[in-house]
Amino acid sequence: MNAPFNCIDFRREKMADPRRLSEAAEEHLIACPACQAFSRRINASERMLQQTVAVEVPEGLAERVLVGTRSRTRAPFTLWALAASVVLSVGLGLQYWHGAPDRERVALAVEHVMHEPESFMSTRQVPPEQVSRVLASFGADVQIPLTTVRYVKLCPVPGGTGWHIVFDTPEGPVTLLLLPQKDSAIRTVTTTYRGMGVHVEPGGQGMFALVAGDTTKVRDAARMLHRHVSWNTGKVLSDNEHPVLPRS
Repeated sequence: MNAPFNCIDFRREKMADPRRLSEAAEEHLIACPACQAFSRRINASERMLQQTVAVEVPEGLAERVLVGTRSRTRAPFTLWALAASVVLSVGLGLQYWHGAPDRERVALAVEHVMHEPESFMSTRQVPPEQVSRVLASFGADVQIPLTTVRYVKLCPVPGGTGWHIVFDTPEGPVTLLLLPQKDSAIRTVTTTYRGMGVHVEPGGQGMFALVAGDTTKVRDAARMLHRHVSWNTGKVLSDNEHPVLPRS
């Protein structure tokens, strides 16, 4: 009989390949707050490295920084660290300059789904109590547990680390993304992007996004989700502010 999967097993696997975890590791992660915190730290480090190497920096910038400091007596490591910090600062600045209004939030949701096609391949059923624990950790009040969840994963996203959830409906699978956001101006939006229906709404620690086959399916999924979960947005919404979803 195999020994139960524990925190040491998870951390060893996460350090070996941060982007790919076994089913046992994923199940352990859902139930273990300590390993969730560890995973967030690893994901944050991965995200920072990706931003550093992916950003388009003006040609010769790092070299000019080094040339400008050659007259000073600095160790080689210090010089390269300075150049790297300039590259990273430019990357973070560009990311901030191109903020995330409604259109960018919608695009973020769809692009995230398209970059994880394996989420639709899973056939295992995630226990409802584990799903409820994940939703509650994001600030949701679960009134009726979701019982048709096939995929739950903690993912690096802009603003921190979010949850990627896929659940089944009579009209097909729907993706639910729980995304931490500090922007208080998040609006409720239902639209189409790249041929998919997207619903974005403030909730919990920031916002949640639903992605389905079209706008009709995503509206139905949003109504269903509201029957199962209520969201603590950190403020009491007035009648004019409260999101109103179309009737069936």
